[in-house]
Amino acid sequence: MNILLVRPPDPLQHVTLLSHTKPMNLAYLAAYLRRCGFEVFIADFETSPYSDSSLLSILRERAPRVVGISCVTPTIRNGAAISALAKEYDRNIVTVIGGPHANGLPEETLEEFRAFDYLVYGEGEVTFAELCRHIMEGSACTSLQGLVLREDGSIRKNPPRQLIETLDSIPFPARDLIQAQNPTGHSTRGIPNRLRSTEIYTSRGCPYGCSFCAIQTTFGSRVRFRGIGYIEEEIRQVMRDFPFDHLVIADDTFTLARDRAFELCDVFRRNGIRSWNCDTRVNGVSRDLLKYMAESGCQKVAFGVESGSQRIIDRIGKKIRVDQVREAVRWAKEAGIRQIEGNFIIGSDPEETAEDVAMTEQLLKELPWTFVSVSVIVPYPGTPVYREMREKGLIADDADWEDFVMFGKYPKWRTTHFPSSDLINMQKRLTRKFYLNTSYIARRLMAVRSWGEMKYWFSAGAAYLKWYLYGRLR
Repeated sequence: MNILLVRPPDPLQHVTLLSHTKPMNLAYLAAYLRRCGFEVFIADFETSPYSDSSLLSILRERAPRVVGISCVTPTIRNGAAISALAKEYDRNIVTVIGGPHANGLPEETLEEFRAFDYLVYGEGEVTFAELCRHIMEGSACTSLQGLVLREDGSIRKNPPRQLIETLDSIPFPARDLIQAQNPTGHSTRGIPNRLRSTEIYTSRGCPYGCSFCAIQTTFGSRVRFRGIGYIEEEIRQVMRDFPFDHLVIADDTFTLARDRAFELCDVFRRNGIRSWNCDTRVNGVSRDLLKYMAESGCQKVAFGVESGSQRIIDRIGKKIRVDQVREAVRWAKEAGIRQIEGNFIIGSDPEETAEDVAMTEQLLKELPWTFVSVSVIVPYPGTPVYREMREKGLIADDADWEDFVMFGKYPKWRTTHFPSSDLINMQKRLTRKFYLNTSYIARRLMAVRSWGEMKYWFSAGAAYLKWYLYGRLR
């Protein structure tokens, strides 16, 4: 039986200012389905141009029995349109929705978008494969754990499925099904997508539960780690079959287990990896670990900080201290890591005040960041902040799912103390003071090591100015 997996087009997919990555979630799902005996194809319309005719051409060529679509909140309408077109082409095609938006609003998504037959929530590999087996055999699937379905005119949500205990039981992602062309922009700020990069996961999940983060709607609050030997085997396979220049560690927090992080650095060193990056937490690193990471090829580390106000950090459940931010950034600088990024959110808590924002501004100013990302809060479905802002009436009634983006649109929500215009103005003020600073520009130019890097910085700078001056990302 043929299965088509689809990543719908993103409204901001061609924006050079933003990060664009490959659909590794679909590659993992495809590998698991292949092992179960299915024929699988991935249509990634975030890297390939989408049109109805291009989708119909794929449907004619591949003749899928099942179309599985993975959507984040801004792409859910595009996903529903793709599902509707597939069913119009062949009413026997079964359409299945999954991904972050489906996990945030499982019953509501099936109720709102009639073109989806089923919804898979939680970790998708086992549930989706079992659903496909039932469809192939023509047997009932009404009792499958992790499934939401239509039954007698109503929506039924079955009990959740337990997470996969041993991640090493999942085969390596099917990278051969991902289109070779690189997306626009960068895989992570400072690493342009003109470089050949690949992503690898060494773990799944995050235990912290920040109020704005939707990851727990999929993985809960547990963290599971892949085996060191299994990771090394995947790295060697990728180096042999899909050569790359840069390795993106796609874990939510790479250094949750510090001893394990040291071991992985050894894996990178003995396999000749000279360039990699990761996201982590300021309370998950030490001076020695950051130095070891730099020596093993770590070119960039990104810290999720969100605010310079300890009051806000505590309210959002970040479980870090501002003094740990200062310490971690200075350690990374001392270690020789080329790029240090801080991620901040204006309005991460609806009760944020001007005084709290001023503390964030000060933290941006005093530390040796290479990049800062200052976004405006997006209340993603399924998160505590979404529920709080809904209850307080802070989200406009006419807010559309395509409005749920961090850049490029005026938010259709406000916080207790700030209308949407103030949120945008503060975002622009903080980024202007950081990036449009002569000493910062001089430091960046002096750090350039190649003509390719120079082209990247000029392109990124031009994209930022277009957004800052005109509010446009294209």
